[in-house]
Amino acid sequence: MAMGRFVVYVCICNAVTDSQIIEAQQAGLSTMKEITEHLGVGNCCGRCVETAEEVLAQNSGVQKYIPSFDSPALVPA
Repeated sequence: MAMGRFVVYVCICNAVTDSQIIEAQQAGLSTMKEITEHLGVGNCCGRCVETAEEVLAQNSGVQKYIPSFDSPALVPA
């Protein structure tokens, strides 16, 4: 873990951090099912599933397009 980076708990029930999810992803796990089987994320209350999926998506190399309202294409002429 890089110095100065905060630990973010994604799954409180199983004390799983975003760093652990990223490490599992880098080790070859790519689906929520695989992450759940390996780390236990989402197998208790389930409140963490959406956040865990976001961590997976953010670190998969696929960027989500989120339009900025400051974008010249969206500003009226």
